[in-house]
Amino acid sequence: MNQDLLETLEQTPRILLRSDLCKSSGDPKLDGKLPPVYVPEEEFETAKKTVSNPDQLIMLPKGFDHKPFYSPDAEHGLLYLPYPYLVPGGRFQEMYGWDTAFPAFAWADIHPQSIREQIDNQLYQIKAYGKVLNANRSYYLSRSQPPFLSVMVLRLWEGTSIHKWSEFDPNGVYKDAKEWLAQAYVQLSAFHEYWTSGDRLAGNTGLSRYWDEGDEPAPEVVSSEQGHFHHAHEFYKYNAISTDDQEDAALFLDPETDTLTPLYHRANRAMRASGFDPTGHWGYGALRCMFHAPACLNSLLYRMETDLAEIAVILGIDGDEKKWLDQAAARKARMREFMYFEETGAYVDYDFERQRLNTKPFATLFYPLWAGLYDTETEKDDIEKLVRHALEQLEMPHGIVTSTEVSGSQWDYPYGWPPLQYMAFSSLARYGFTEDARRIAKKYVKLATNVISTNGSLYEKYNVVEGNAEVHVVNGYDINVSERGTFLWSASVAVLAQRLLNTNA
Repeated sequence: MNQDLLETLEQTPRILLRSDLCKSSGDPKLDGKLPPVYVPEEEFETAKKTVSNPDQLIMLPKGFDHKPFYSPDAEHGLLYLPYPYLVPGGRFQEMYGWDTAFPAFAWADIHPQSIREQIDNQLYQIKAYGKVLNANRSYYLSRSQPPFLSVMVLRLWEGTSIHKWSEFDPNGVYKDAKEWLAQAYVQLSAFHEYWTSGDRLAGNTGLSRYWDEGDEPAPEVVSSEQGHFHHAHEFYKYNAISTDDQEDAALFLDPETDTLTPLYHRANRAMRASGFDPTGHWGYGALRCMFHAPACLNSLLYRMETDLAEIAVILGIDGDEKKWLDQAAARKARMREFMYFEETGAYVDYDFERQRLNTKPFATLFYPLWAGLYDTETEKDDIEKLVRHALEQLEMPHGIVTSTEVSGSQWDYPYGWPPLQYMAFSSLARYGFTEDARRIAKKYVKLATNVISTNGSLYEKYNVVEGNAEVHVVNGYDINVSERGTFLWSASVAVLAQRLLNTNA
């Protein structure tokens, strides 16, 4: 790892930390108007004392209705968080759900107070807004993102065996680490309930799906991706040739009004809850994401259930360990019933409307490994088959490609994303594929080193076929994002990759 990359990794947590809600409220995805900062009633007086411009604050009453914010016509703004927060960078000037997981994994020991505050910000979101949000903007109140929070909580808890609690909590917000863990357990349990109830359920499978409460055009897309809806309209009107696409056209395009339907907009928004926005993996524009029980989401929920069981043991809560382990076992059984693909030993996404597996190679093949879903004694053959299949299909000269689909979308060939490199090399390491894990980690460190040497910056995503940061997409925003030479998950995954290489040297 060269000096330029080392300096970038050291500086990233400072560059991308936002400490004043009003100064940080500007939104590159919307027009140039300074947006308001929305604050729940309970925190309003506190917020007025801590921001640079109290007149910018608008109070949200207790139990406020989220629905008005689903509209692109609402007055959108930043949502209050109690602590300074990390942003991805560039056009993403708010705290994102799964983006924050990787810095938590990378820097919990290096920046203990800041990482505890990132986790507390997400726990606060569950309490104040009903879930960990896609990000803390009002137009994201309708959805969440891939749930990594339980792993973040346990990562911090592990650090308390090395560091004094005062390093995580110098202001004495909590009596001790166990008090912090106990309140985290309450909010994590509520977050699990969010993902396993209501419209998040995937048909009659007993599994979960990505979902968005809104069915109007996504406000951030209306403002910053103007061609997105036109592209969809033209596709369904003129280019829906396959039987599947024609069936989807009947759902998503109204022939009488010649407009995209509310179901289209809900599907478009639900796809964004997955983090993979967009990809061809779930059909054109990933719109059939809404009709899938995804292996990635259900693997994360399995991990959450086993994590909650572990936390229950730490806290000494009678009966809860069994409750969570029973739920995890039931989820694995349902995944085996609906998602298991014997040919490759993999768990893949299940289209519960069409009642068929989606076997197209996708980098989420590694998620069940990362979640610990496979038993090393009874499922050894499946593990071996899965790893060989995933690497044969997805490993490119410079890392793991998101999919083999050539769709013109950013979450497809030839692009690879830092979080998916982490999911691959950490999963491989967990199951003893040390040489493979080291190879993937080394490819990412080398790619990051070469790009920063050539371009002077880390970026959001990379071309893992050519080994550069050049991006050309037809569906999504046609830029590669960075800020002051870095990007949040790109830097933190480089830390994690180098740590794995050092550990297995």
